[in-house]
Amino acid sequence: MYHLIANPTAGSKKVVRTLKKVRKVLDEAGVEYTVHETTHKGEGREIAERLTQQDGVEIIVVGGDGTVHEVLNGIRDVTKCRFGIIPSGTGNDFAATAKLPYDVKEATRLILNGEVKDTDYLTIGDKRCMNVGGMGIDVDVLVRCNNGKQTGKLKYIKNLIVSFFKYKGCEVTVECEGETFDMKSLVVVACNGKQFGGGIPICPVATVEDDKMDVIVVECLKSKWLILHAFMLLMQGKIMTYPHKRYFSTDRVKITPKQPSVVNLDGELYPNLEFDAKICHGLKMYRP
Repeated sequence: MYHLIANPTAGSKKVVRTLKKVRKVLDEAGVEYTVHETTHKGEGREIAERLTQQDGVEIIVVGGDGTVHEVLNGIRDVTKCRFGIIPSGTGNDFAATAKLPYDVKEATRLILNGEVKDTDYLTIGDKRCMNVGGMGIDVDVLVRCNNGKQTGKLKYIKNLIVSFFKYKGCEVTVECEGETFDMKSLVVVACNGKQFGGGIPICPVATVEDDKMDVIVVECLKSKWLILHAFMLLMQGKIMTYPHKRYFSTDRVKITPKQPSVVNLDGELYPNLEFDAKICHGLKMYRP
């Protein structure tokens, strides 16, 4: 029995259209399934928690990074269920890293073929994070996006430009790999995935099966020209070549802001969440 969890009101009608196609493929395959449609924020987590009271449950998210995040945080034991994603969100950033098919039929057939692989995820504080967790300008951008009326990928790019001129940096203490240092950061991220914000390649070297997270701390300098240079490298997927950054491939990092801060996990915002990040392994996920 496949349990499909979807938020039909997210963003546009894309999830509704995708769900219709998924149903058709599953009906043609003659398999049993149940659709759980969420009606309010957090319900994906509640459904996953209820379903995983028993072991061996097949949980399939039909949606984007936000729904994936909710469901991941509801699963009781990720090693005792099978997890799939049929990408139908706005950004589908984690799906890109996991190389999941964007074609609905292909994504559904991948699940029907039944091959799962152990897959990494993060824990940050008391939350799980599938793709990228961080604080800094990415949070500033998301707050602006949430307060605006625009939708789609362009809103992120537009607000990223606004934040470029207005964001002043975040003072943090970073503890990682036996080092402790202070930095005024433009952005600090712990990455399981390669991209965020609907396709911005924050960490092209990241993978989901190496038992490591990639930590990038980009310094926020006074020179707007240097910050612009960092932005250009970021958009080109070349932030690793930026000289005013620190990079770690690690299994744990602790980041403590000097002032109360909001943390971004998979596009979801958590005020004052403790940023003690660890890499975890063993999520049984359908992927190529």
